[in-house]
Formats: sequence, C-alpha cells, structure tokens
Amino acid sequence: MTKPIRFSATGPKGWMEAADVALETAKLIEGQPLGQDHVYFRRDRPGVRAGIWRSTPYTEWYDSYPCDEFMYVIEGHVILEGEGFSERFGAGEAFLLPRGYRGFWRQPVAMLKYYVIVE
Repeated sequence: MTKPIRFSATGPKGWMEAADVALETAKLIEGQPLGQDHVYFRRDRPGVRAGIWRSTPYTEWYDSYPCDEFMYVIEGHVILEGEGFSERFGAGEAFLLPRGYRGFWRQPVAMLKYYVIVE
C-alpha cells in the first residue's frame, strides 16, 4: 500500500544529532560544507528523490546545475548569483533551481532545507 510520507523539520529521530560529514559540491569556492542528507522518498523512474538536508556555510560555482530542484528553506539562507541577478532565499521561502542554472550558490550561514529533485 502506498501512503503519504511525513517530513519532519528535524529529520528522522536522531538525525539532527548525527555527526556531520563532508557533502558533495560542484566547484568549491570557499568553506567546506559539512552536514547531513536524509532521503525520505526515492523513485528510480523517473529519477525523483525528496528529503531534508543541512549544511555548514560554503560557496560553490555551477557551470550547469544537473537537475531540477525544488527547495523550501527551514533555517538559514542562500544567495544565488549569476550574470545580471542576485536572489536571496531565507527561512519560510521556497524556490526552484532549474537544470542548467549557471552561477554561485553562496551560503554564508548554516542552512536546513527540504528538497525535491527531478533528474
């Protein structure tokens, strides 16, 4: 039986207390992102995953973002900058980062977010 999946703003039990690990980045510019990712849902075809993610501050550069990703910021904020634009997204805001995005991900503070990725 398929049923709804509840997302918690603190992740699954013990997730917030789990030790941070190095997180993958595109081209790392500044800092070292350390945190955790928990996937609540995954489907291989089409490639979809949804979960909760946390990270320490860092900045990275994307030549071409590899997927479409919807994000809802729970805590912290991120600044997305590219040619001709700079947008800040903070707690309580949602946004979509489309496949092919070219620009900076500047995260000057720790951040906690929900995400849905479509590959």
